Amino acid sequence: MKVRVKLFGTLSQRFPGYQHQHGIEVEIPDGAKVKDLLALLEIGNHKGVSVIMEGRIVKADDTVQRGISVSILQAISGG
Repeated sequence: MKVRVKLFGTLSQRFPGYQHQHGIEVEIPDGAKVKDLLALLEIGNHKGVSVIMEGRIVKADDTVQRGISVSILQAISGG
């Protein structure tokens, strides 16, 4: 299934030509989990990001639903 993903912070720098208004479309298997999507995008540190689907923060073991938009936010720190 195809999923539209929007990346926030410096995560978008991993994908040359990334345009935030469009995001990127990725193909994942039916029943894929959030952790599978992160692995496909090579976003390995699951604790350093928040994933939002349908307006709520989801966990790595949650299933990605067909036809929804996924937002991946990078943790920020500073002083």
